[in-house]
Amino acid sequence: KRKSLIIHFRSPRVVKEIEKKVNMIYYHKKRRYCVCYVNESDAEKIVKELRAMKLVKRVEESMFDTDEYQLEFDVK
Repeated sequence: KRKSLIIHFRSPRVVKEIEKKVNMIYYHKKRRYCVCYVNESDAEKIVKELRAMKLVKRVEESMFDTDEYQLEFDVK
């Protein structure tokens, strides 16, 4: 199963390094964040590696995967 991560960074220079470690789907240069996917089994190890990088500000799990955020579309 895949896990979605949101990575906030200080400089767009770090994007190439992040891309080597994870599957990057989208990044916003001006707002300095990117959305990536990793395997759930490797997630903890990769998050530690990303947090250790100098130009990475914050790494957080996407709320979209959690049960609290799921939307129900049962229109009657």
